[in-house]
Amino acid sequence: MEPRLLTASFVRLWIATLGAFATFGMVVLALPLYVKDELGYGSIGVGLAMGAASLTSVVFSMVSGRFGDRHGRRPLLISGGIVMVACYLALAFEPGLGGVVAIRLVAGAAEATFVVGAYTAVMDIAPEERRGEAVSLVTLASYLGLTMGPVAGDLIRGSDRYPQVWIVTAALVLAATVVVATLHETRPEPEESVSRSWLPPRGALRPGLLVLVGLLGFGGFVAFAAIYARDLGIGHPGLVFALFGGVISLVRFFGRRLPDALGARRTLELSFLCLAAGLAMVGGWHSTTGLLLGTVVFGVGQAMTYPSAVLLAVEATSAAERSAVVGSVGAAVDVALGLGALTLGGVAKFWGYNGAFLVASAVALSGLVVLRPVRPAGRIPLEEPAP
Repeated sequence: MEPRLLTASFVRLWIATLGAFATFGMVVLALPLYVKDELGYGSIGVGLAMGAASLTSVVFSMVSGRFGDRHGRRPLLISGGIVMVACYLALAFEPGLGGVVAIRLVAGAAEATFVVGAYTAVMDIAPEERRGEAVSLVTLASYLGLTMGPVAGDLIRGSDRYPQVWIVTAALVLAATVVVATLHETRPEPEESVSRSWLPPRGALRPGLLVLVGLLGFGGFVAFAAIYARDLGIGHPGLVFALFGGVISLVRFFGRRLPDALGARRTLELSFLCLAAGLAMVGGWHSTTGLLLGTVVFGVGQAMTYPSAVLLAVEATSAAERSAVVGSVGAAVDVALGLGALTLGGVAKFWGYNGAFLVASAVALSGLVVLRPVRPAGRIPLEEPAP
């Protein structure tokens, strides 16, 4: 009989993840428009505001991962949620760019702490042979949130109701924190001593690099897709994010067993091809059709990247470093988001948004080169015959 995955604890973590990522989706939609329209900054200012959270998120993904291995996942969930609530309420006072960046720096640390706690707790309670499926399902919740968040943010924002957007995000995060506060601690008793290092586990380094090159374009997409869509004449740019998140949600649900069935390496190969092709369509086909079709293909690749990379990293490390592994791969996502927003913002300054998406496509394609030395999971090299 197949071991059970959908337990009450898993469902609570799934709901909390959905609520938290719905707020992230609202920020993705509203913050770039706030910086551009209300504060009057261009692509560099937007990239700075969006990328600021990634700077602290990178550090706290790794720090909170190690903390979670030593002290448990529950403190990460509760502390991360409370600080996020405070940050979103601070945005409701409509600060200038300096204030936005400062708030985003703190929020990035809190967001990383919460996500590491949630994703690691899911890995703790999932049966070993269904971990790839578990990651796919919990990240399905994240992308459902990213799908609903921009649409809700668009409706709440109207033309300039930004404070209302931030109040709603704070309320959603508070609800998610209340849900996870009811959980018991999920950290297993390690069979070996917990590492005292604060550095990423060795087994997470290559999967982290794969995530970095694969998702660099995601940082640019998050920062500039709303503005690019509006330039093409799309009146409600939140619909582009809804399409993106909807595609990812479908792939994560119907293809949730792909990483376990095909293996992490083969799934990553397919994801890099889709990422590169989708970004090339967005950048090379300057039209609404090109943006929408490219978003679909890009979304397919995005859906498969993170679950496969996490599975690859978890298979290469012990349970005593599980939270550190999740945090380290998550840090790579944050680096990709930050670098994507900042560097592609610079590219867009000189070559336009089309050029930025084409550069991101080339970087995603390079992931096949990085992946090449990785052996498929579970494959044992043949021994040399005895002389």
